[in-house]
Amino acid sequence: MRPIKTGLLCIPHYDEQAVNAVRLLLRRSAPGVIILADRHIESQRYLVEEVLRRWCDEDELDLILTLGGTMPAPGPGAQEIAPEAVSAVLERMLPSLPEAMRAYAYEESALALLDRGVAGIRGRTLIVNLPAGMAAALFLEAVVDVIAPIVAHLREDIDAPLLADALAPTQLDAMSEEVQPKAALPPQNLERRSAGKTLDADEFAAFLRRQSPNA
Repeated sequence: MRPIKTGLLCIPHYDEQAVNAVRLLLRRSAPGVIILADRHIESQRYLVEEVLRRWCDEDELDLILTLGGTMPAPGPGAQEIAPEAVSAVLERMLPSLPEAMRAYAYEESALALLDRGVAGIRGRTLIVNLPAGMAAALFLEAVVDVIAPIVAHLREDIDAPLLADALAPTQLDAMSEEVQPKAALPPQNLERRSAGKTLDADEFAAFLRRQSPNA
């Protein structure tokens, strides 16, 4: 397996505890990840965007994780600008990742819904916003297992895993049976279903006489 070249970018302050927790999680759950860049940068959009573009286009990192700068803040302003900076450099969005991370962290605290982080692709690089502090590792835990598959697709590996292949055959068979149209009843069955439900003319006339007050 080729190494997954990774960069960690703290915004705006370096959080050693959060970085160490993320490093530990990656080492345990994402084999192949190698941290090649690890720094912090001021909360200025043009500075963050410049670093992201360089790490993607020049250094050709496979994965960039930003830590911090994802909470609500008055706008426009220089606070909590990580989602805006990342969105500005992305070429393709991956909304399922932040959705999954917020849903996972929501089990611990409803405040997870305050996170505004985004994720997506620039060139062959996956970029993911993580919140500040120890929440970074919690959020990453929700999606760490799909980092390697995503990178495999970005590298256009011939053995990149596919969703259809990951589903158990029994699951696919059950789904196929559910969507199969019901077979139409043959004509003889239709005749049997309607048999005995018709009323001949004499019976109908007798019925009307019984209902008439003058009968």
